[in-house]
Amino acid sequence: MRNLKTIEKKVRAVLEKNEDARNDDMVLYLALCNACLKDAGAMPLAEIMTQHKYLGLPSFESVSRTRRKLQAQHPELAGSRPVQKMRATGEKAYRRYAKE
Repeated sequence: MRNLKTIEKKVRAVLEKNEDARNDDMVLYLALCNACLKDAGAMPLAEIMTQHKYLGLPSFESVSRTRRKLQAQHPELAGSRPVQKMRATGEKAYRRYAKE
């Protein structure tokens, strides 16, 4: 649980500083990796994705879930209007898919 609170603080810091990260989870994850590990952006993607635990990086899914939680609690950290609409549409489509 402590680790999730640490992730939440880091994700919030990135969202507060980086508007592009509010709209795109990949941008958010890259910014978070760079904040946690110097020169992470210069590493091969495969290495980051397969070695994230060893490197001390959070999982992509944890970062994405944390972003959703923070944006629900703090509207000022939400993405742009078009991105919010796109995400809402995607959520509805996923809910229909999940019920099948």
